[in-house]
Amino acid sequence: MKGIIFDFNGTMFQDSHFHEEAWIHMIRRYSDRQLTDDEILKQIHGRTNDEILRYFISSDLTNEEIARLSYEKEAYYRNLCQQHPEQLVLTKGLEETLDLLKYQAVPFTIATATVKENVVFYFDVFHLARWFDLNQVVFDDGSFPGKPQPDIFVKAAAKLHLKPQDCLVIEDAYSGLLAARRAEIGRIIAIDPQGKNQSLFEAKEIRKDALIQDFTNFYTNCFAIASM
Repeated sequence: MKGIIFDFNGTMFQDSHFHEEAWIHMIRRYSDRQLTDDEILKQIHGRTNDEILRYFISSDLTNEEIARLSYEKEAYYRNLCQQHPEQLVLTKGLEETLDLLKYQAVPFTIATATVKENVVFYFDVFHLARWFDLNQVVFDDGSFPGKPQPDIFVKAAAKLHLKPQDCLVIEDAYSGLLAARRAEIGRIIAIDPQGKNQSLFEAKEIRKDALIQDFTNFYTNCFAIASM
């Protein structure tokens, strides 16, 4: 493998519970639907706001309504994050991994289903400019379909000037793993810090090359071996 593409939410930052809380708030406010655990897993995590809002609230929402509701949800989410500063930390082992990748001059970037406002928030909170160029990050700008379609990872590989087959992807979401597979990513690693999704990730339709809980010894155990 020649480069790495990181998902962000639930991968680099363990914030899945904040997103779930924000979406549950929004869906209860604007819909009478009841969410199931399966829907949260497959229809929220890794999906774009446009897709989530049309699925849970109304398929007839206008672009203006999508923009307004998306802004409301993300503002609610960021407020949740700021209410819990003790949880604003990168996944265990990630900082050391990024330092080593940078030192070894390995190309890497982020491909996230979130919106630009959140990416800017993360760059500020986590000082991501130590490792990443904001202009190289692929996020939901409305110009391509979200996961599980492959576009986001194809675009991220192009940002690194690599073929998808030469990239390694780390993902925590069902839809993200499907997207990586459809993009024909060379190596796909699932991250499951809480151990909740192992059985799903091991399903036949989800190809994964490894399952990790955090980034402890990631470079040695996952990237270096894959690059040999």
